[in-house]
Amino acid sequence: MKLNLRPISFAVMLMLAGVAVSTTAQEVRRPYIVQLQDQPAASYVGGIDGLPATQPAPGAVFDYHAADVQNYVRYLGDRKSEVLATISAAPVIADYDVVLNGFAVMLTDDEVLTLKNNAAVADIQADVPRHVDTVSTPRFLGLTNAGGLWSQFAGGSLVKGENMVIGIIDGGIWPENPAFADRTDANGKPTFDQAGTLAYTSPPATFTGSCMAGEGFDPLKHCNNKLVGAKYFNAGYLAAALPTNWSEFFSPRDSNAGSNGVSQGHGGHGDHTASTSAGNAGVPVVIGGVPMGEASGIAPRARVAAYKVCWTYDDPTAVDGTHASNSCFGSDSVKAIDEAVKDGVNVINFSISGSQTSVADAVEQAFYRASLANVFVAASAGNSGPANAVAHNSPWLTTVAASTHDRKFQADVTLGSGTTYFGASDNIVPLPQTALIRAEDAGVAGGNANLCYSDAAAATAAGQAMLDPAKVNGKIVICTRGTNARVDKSLAVQNAGGVGMVLADNGAGLVAEVHSVPTVHVSAADGAAIKTYAVAQAAAATSAMSAFYIGTKPAPIMAGFSSRGPNQADSNILKPDLTAPGVDIIASVTPALTVAQHAQVAAGAMVPPPAYESYQGTSMSSPHVAGLALLLRQLHPDWSPAAVKSALMTTGYTTLNDGVAGASNGLLPWSQGAGHVDPNKAANPGLVYDAGKADYVSYQCKVNRPAVSPASDCTTYGILDESYNLNLPSITVSSVQGNVTVRRKVTNVGAASATYTAAASVPGFSTVVSPSSLTLAPGASGSFTVKMTATSAPADVWQFGSLIWTSGTTTVRSPIQAKVGKPITAPAEMTSDKVSGSKLFAVKTGFSGRMGFIKGGLKDVTMGSEVSLVPAAMDSAGLKAACIAGVDTASVKVYSVNVPAGAIVARFALRQVDVSSPIDDNDMGVLAPNGTTWGYSGNNGSNESVQVSAPAAGTYKVCVVAYGGSPVMTHKLSSWVVTPADNGGKFVVAVPGKVVAGNNTTVGMSWSGLTANQRLVGGAHFLDLNNAVQATTVLRVDTGAAGVPLSESDRAISASKSQD
Repeated sequence: MKLNLRPISFAVMLMLAGVAVSTTAQEVRRPYIVQLQDQPAASYVGGIDGLPATQPAPGAVFDYHAADVQNYVRYLGDRKSEVLATISAAPVIADYDVVLNGFAVMLTDDEVLTLKNNAAVADIQADVPRHVDTVSTPRFLGLTNAGGLWSQFAGGSLVKGENMVIGIIDGGIWPENPAFADRTDANGKPTFDQAGTLAYTSPPATFTGSCMAGEGFDPLKHCNNKLVGAKYFNAGYLAAALPTNWSEFFSPRDSNAGSNGVSQGHGGHGDHTASTSAGNAGVPVVIGGVPMGEASGIAPRARVAAYKVCWTYDDPTAVDGTHASNSCFGSDSVKAIDEAVKDGVNVINFSISGSQTSVADAVEQAFYRASLANVFVAASAGNSGPANAVAHNSPWLTTVAASTHDRKFQADVTLGSGTTYFGASDNIVPLPQTALIRAEDAGVAGGNANLCYSDAAAATAAGQAMLDPAKVNGKIVICTRGTNARVDKSLAVQNAGGVGMVLADNGAGLVAEVHSVPTVHVSAADGAAIKTYAVAQAAAATSAMSAFYIGTKPAPIMAGFSSRGPNQADSNILKPDLTAPGVDIIASVTPALTVAQHAQVAAGAMVPPPAYESYQGTSMSSPHVAGLALLLRQLHPDWSPAAVKSALMTTGYTTLNDGVAGASNGLLPWSQGAGHVDPNKAANPGLVYDAGKADYVSYQCKVNRPAVSPASDCTTYGILDESYNLNLPSITVSSVQGNVTVRRKVTNVGAASATYTAAASVPGFSTVVSPSSLTLAPGASGSFTVKMTATSAPADVWQFGSLIWTSGTTTVRSPIQAKVGKPITAPAEMTSDKVSGSKLFAVKTGFSGRMGFIKGGLKDVTMGSEVSLVPAAMDSAGLKAACIAGVDTASVKVYSVNVPAGAIVARFALRQVDVSSPIDDNDMGVLAPNGTTWGYSGNNGSNESVQVSAPAAGTYKVCVVAYGGSPVMTHKLSSWVVTPADNGGKFVVAVPGKVVAGNNTTVGMSWSGLTANQRLVGGAHFLDLNNAVQATTVLRVDTGAAGVPLSESDRAISASKSQD
């Protein structure tokens, strides 16, 4: 999915295609993360003679320096050397041994194939760049209430995170902020003054981390008993050879904000997340000279260890107008996770985007091993809402959505007519009645400037005019939210001589933040009304703005930007898991510096000031949950990460209705997961749904078997029969065939024996819990089943209910999502790179008898001729419009492809190796014969594909746009239209003679006799008793060197401050 902002540009494409651009694809080196078969130290449970287990016991902190761990790490190093000897020319850029056993390396295509054929290698993945995704929230969460969690004691200390350590994997740290001081002044406020009272003792003995020196960062000056760790990892970033932005520091220090006249810094994100989760209490906050009260982290007594992996680089084509972007490479993130677990952190916060479709992603796998080392991981769900784009879909971490809290910063807009509207604002200076103009009417030469761009090149790329100073000077301008950064719009108004801005929302939600001119952010409806007034009054239109004031509002409500489910990696696992405050969150950031000030800080010649700002995003909600996990781990040191997650989920409550229509509505679990966190209840949840290595291995053997290492684990731990039977505090079944029985187990974590009684209900299903009552002693576990039988639920429509266990004093609630399946459910796709091979997979039916099939393929690729285009950035809607027009333009090529009736699959693709330059970025869309159904692929670069299974007959329009890159860009379209008449590759499909309703049956596909460098597609329709097609499974086989995985990334930015 492509969003409006574009954080990875043509410059990074050079890296993604290979740092060295050579004449043949085989000579190009690209970055990869390689995982080996042996378990890393965090998850090794023994089995090798002379090498005892190194996975820590439940509740224990991983000890990297233990003799057994060191011996095992040396063993891993020896095995690693044997693998590297087979690719001796390949530059290694990172080494892993704790949460991943492997390395990051620059490989040619031939070297990738060499490793793929090495039995010691478990998995190879492209190194993908990702993007970064409280004054009153502790009160809103109830922590400060009488009897709240902060007033309780554990081990003689208040439950505020005492002796817990959080690892913040993000953009670095600004050590001068009092949030990270280890002393207090005479008034008890945090201070760096050495005359102050030391507020923290030495770090806990279980933490063995340290601080690294670098630009503007001196461990002796900047680290202390609060900021106990600070490291940076940039091998993956440096391998990209990107032009580092002026605002960056090669050190643990977060990059600064501010402008050098060409580009704007992107700093502050790392500080914001760190101070939100574990910043000191009682820190005075001032924004724009206005006191905002005192801030506190959620776990104010916890220690902070910062691991910097996100880096800012020059990006002249950044659509947000900042001329800079910020990315976090997977290889650096894995190294930081490896180091954080090695150091002994208790919790990790990861407010960085992640995979939406796979638990096999290297970062997700690193977090899996971190969980086995008893490290709780909170990760942001993503800021692509309300679209179905939730990230971090792995069950071993906690995926956090974002919602509002009850404090808001607002200001009034009063029109000349006397009508007043209010919106979000950090306005400091009020404006009297001032001339008002729509940006639509203020463009140069009569052009539309409604989005208000400050950068001419970016405006042109978006089809926008610049604001005309002759029309704007001295006026308030009404700009529309979308595409470029919100703060870029106010900068555009200022540059054109405007004195204020009304920002009309686009439905994503209101944001209070500091702007270049006084600004009020109003709703879409109010914005439309204000625009109507401006048009009607023309030159007589005026408006006044008040200074901001603090108000209250009903809360929580799901944020419009928060990414929604269902889970695209596994539709039987609920994601996100829960929600927490993520809108208008005030916390520490980096200050805006000049180039000269930046140089002084880098040289250690200046002590920069602290700074604060209001951000929004799932980046902000995730550290709230990470902070709560610190509190719960202090209170319950023997709880596993899964138990902490369960406690937070089963005690959550439902948010208020956000009014969004359909499956994206905020009341649904796809938006809020199990609900909004309620930490005081989570401290005593009664029952928890626990899980550990055996559960997660058997789950992965079901959904991700090729990546399980060692492969023998699937024999040791078994294969989960259905992924919905993983012991989670939620129940999600995406295909109920008649009825389904789900298994769960709960553990009593209360101090006394208790009897719990179950009640479950799902509309359209009869729901039976057996046994319906459990009596459990403290620490005892009990198993039960939930049987759901479809009664009136329609097919293929999700139904939402709940399971509630109650003891009379304690309620344990789990959301249930269930859907009656189609008569046949089968995997959508299988892939291979073998010239001969076979695939076995499960197919489930809702009927008994004979399941028919129709096969087609294998069919080799049809390569189109080379087409030249000139670049012009275009989003999905723009490309669809061009496709509907059906006419070739200088930047868009329209192909017409006929698909006959009965086709198995139609697939269309572009490849980076088939375009004119490594920096070329082509996008593709496919318009169905009905003229409305639209499939779109908008990755960064030119690796694009759209696949239509069981396509309707007719003419499909395949449209390619040259999004950006070389002055003239060429591409070749790859296409496959597979019909039953295609029979290449000795393709065979085998199905059983009879199927049984509600059961899985095994289907096989095999092929043979292929040669190297072929790309073939085939598949099979599966038929019900009436011979109607109910499911299709596609097989793709790519036997060429060009078929190795390529580095790809979507363009979706997940930053919090300027997200649109």
